[in-house]
Formats: sequence, structure tokens, C-alpha cells
Amino acid sequence: MKKGFIALLFCFLFSWSLFSQSNQTFLEFENQMRDYMDLMYDAPTDNERFNANEKLMLIFEEVLSMEKSFAYPFEQLSRISNLKSSDNFFRIFTWAIVSQDGSFESFGFVQAKNAQTDEYEVYKLTDKSDEIFNPELAKCDNDTWFGAVYYELITTKYDDRTFYTLLGFDANNIYTKRRVIEPISFKSRSGKPEFGASYFYKDRDRRRYVFEYNAEARFVLKWDNQYYEDKSKKNKSSSKNSLFKKRQRQTTPVVIPVVQEQMIVYEVLKPMYESVEGMEGMSQFYVPSEQINGFKFERGRWRFIERVLARNSDKEKKYKPAQKKTVPLYNSQ
Repeated sequence: MKKGFIALLFCFLFSWSLFSQSNQTFLEFENQMRDYMDLMYDAPTDNERFNANEKLMLIFEEVLSMEKSFAYPFEQLSRISNLKSSDNFFRIFTWAIVSQDGSFESFGFVQAKNAQTDEYEVYKLTDKSDEIFNPELAKCDNDTWFGAVYYELITTKYDDRTFYTLLGFDANNIYTKRRVIEPISFKSRSGKPEFGASYFYKDRDRRRYVFEYNAEARFVLKWDNQYYEDKSKKNKSSSKNSLFKKRQRQTTPVVIPVVQEQMIVYEVLKPMYESVEGMEGMSQFYVPSEQINGFKFERGRWRFIERVLARNSDKEKKYKPAQKKTVPLYNSQ
């Protein structure tokens, strides 16, 4: 009995020692990555920033390829977006660098479980957004990525199937900013990520939503608990017919129930000067209106909800682009 207890204690101490050594190794790497991250944001020239980013990515890829790295939180990398799915199937790191001409380029990694090997694999994200002609219809992968810095990862389920949807921000350039609703899925055999999917009800050709607007405007796209009128459940008017009397219609007020649910909500964009001709379709002149629409997840699809009844008591903190490079670009509200 005593020998068994000693053996068990030895195994526990040995495992703890390995775990501590592993964490120490990750911490050492993380310290290097933090220094490169700060330089990547704060260095005064493009050359310094992008050189720091290259070194950061080399270390990042090496660390994420290490065993047990999926469990390491990388808390010191606070200026890089780090999202993990609620089922621990994958996580995604994203960030962006601004050039001196005001343009932005996004970078990132996906760490996802391969269903065949049950191991986590690493995929580097390559921003090709400037080469994607029609992004809302394009099917992308990690090598042809419509770059964005993601701030929300939504996990939903239907019929034993799990769906993942990302909400992201792209600072783009000095004229426009963009936000995106980006479904993400994974190939069944290789586990390779695919960006964009036909998850939008009655809009099967669309693979993502891209909202592009004036660079100075504040635009809201978020996952929130909100209200809407469910017209599919409204009480219809009733009528009474008589065979011998003139037909009479007895009406009752139409009641449309108001429902509260978790949904993706966004402000409808419109030209800032609607009376001026020629602004239609020119994103640099688009700003949020007072109307709020949304998407509700229903039977494996995102169903469009028109005119969400925003009733949050807290005043909305609308997005404001970062004014200083020391502020994380994905969280500058």
C-alpha cells in the first residue's frame, strides 16, 4: 500500500515538474514575443515595425507548434486578439500593423484540432484582402484570407453540428474602415480553416458580410442580447361570414410579440448627404443611420432581422479608431 502511494506521488511530482518546465519555456518565449509586439506597434518607421513583426511571427509559429501550447494563455500579449472557441476546438490570434501611408495589413494564426490525429495544428494567415475582388461572395482559406482583427467568436449549434462565426475589424486605410461577419469552418480530414460559408438564410451565395464606412465614423457590429418584433407569431385579424346577411368583417388589433434574444446587431449604413447625387456606393461617404438590423441564428442559418428594437439601458460605446499606436488596434473603443 505504501509502495503504491509512493509510486503515485512520484508520478504526480514528475508530471508537475514537466508541466512547470513547459510553462517556464512558454514564459521565456512569451517575454521575447511581448518585446517584439511592443516594437511592432510603437517603432517610428515602417521598416522597424515590419521587421519586428517578422521576428514575432517566427517565434509565434514555433511556440504554437509545441506540445501543450494550446493550453497556454499568452496573457502578456495583451495587444494581440486571442479568441478561443467554447468547445476548445480552435483558437485564433490576429493583429494589424499600420504603415506610414495610413494603410493597414492584418496578420494572424489559427491553432485548430485535426480530427484525424487529435493534435492541434498551426496555420499562418496571409492577408489577401486587396486582391479579393468581391469579398462577400469569395471562399477563402488561411492563404487567401480577407484580413481582419477579430474581437468576437460566436459558437452556435444545430443538429449536433457546431457553427463558428467571427466578428472583425479592419482599419483599412485613411478613407474607410471595415467590419466583417466571418463564418469559419474546418475541413473534415486536414483540419485546415476555411473562411466564409453560406450560412445566411435566403442568401446562399453570400459567404460573409462586409460593412465599409467613413474612416471617421463610429460603427457598431456586435453580439448582443436585444429585442425584435417576431412577425411570424403575430395574431391575425379574424372575420365572421353569414349566409343570409351582408358580409361583415370583425377585426381585432394585430399584436406582434416582442422577443428578446442573443443576436448579431449592426447599424444600417447610408450616405452622409443623401440629397447629393453620386454618393451611392461610395463607402468613404457612408455613416451609420439610426436604424439597427440584426441576424438571429436559427436552424443552422443566420436569419435577417429588420429593425431591431435596441433597448439597452447602457449608452452604446461606439467604435473609435485608435489614435495612438500604443493602444491595441482590435480593442480601441
